[in-house]
Amino acid sequence: MKTTDQTILVTGASSGIGAVLSTSLAAAGNRVIACGRREEPLHDLSAKNDGIGYRLCDLQDNDAIRELAAELGPQIDILINCAGISQELSLTDQGGLDAQLKEVDINLNGVIRMVHAFQPHLTDRGETAIVNVSSALAFVPDAARPIYSATKAGLHAYTRALRHQLAGTDVRVFELMPPLTDTPMAENVTDVPKLSPEKLAEIFIRDLQRNTLEIAPGLSSTVRLLSRLAPAFLFRKLNYHR
Repeated sequence: MKTTDQTILVTGASSGIGAVLSTSLAAAGNRVIACGRREEPLHDLSAKNDGIGYRLCDLQDNDAIRELAAELGPQIDILINCAGISQELSLTDQGGLDAQLKEVDINLNGVIRMVHAFQPHLTDRGETAIVNVSSALAFVPDAARPIYSATKAGLHAYTRALRHQLAGTDVRVFELMPPLTDTPMAENVTDVPKLSPEKLAEIFIRDLQRNTLEIAPGLSSTVRLLSRLAPAFLFRKLNYHR
């Protein structure tokens, strides 16, 4: 996959992995459109980095996504779906349903909305790509973050099916499966090694160029293997402190 002189839309670019992917891709010679709900961090990201513009968009808003696709779809070569939230939630809390459903709506339904809106444009442009950012937790759930884990497992299944359905087109479908990464989302996790977001971006761009469709950096590759060989052991190991 070509990784320079491309026009790339990155959702979830206000902070964390999305922001670092945006800066790394812009530094590699691409035109990046950083997308998110909060204008101030997007404006700062754009102001500090040549090659990055930004748009505001709420992935829970169907109309806003359709408008974004109508405006930008004909220009986009690579769509990177990175937006997501992660919450420690109790599934027995009868007052917590809204928080659970919001997480599903952003992490999974938001990706589905973006792909639905942009896929026709990508198909028309020739060699293009969709990148869905899931997680190592797609393979083993963190019991403290049950909805996050479930949405990432769902996103993994959705991405595989999407890749199969688009196999006859010029749209390549990639999945980036980060391990625990040193971002604000993981600031309260102290007992697991973290990959730097800069290293994650370096591996991602390299493997995107090599057409590695499932990119599993660092511990993610180990988690994926163990989820097949010893799933019960892996679950216990991850959740021993829960």
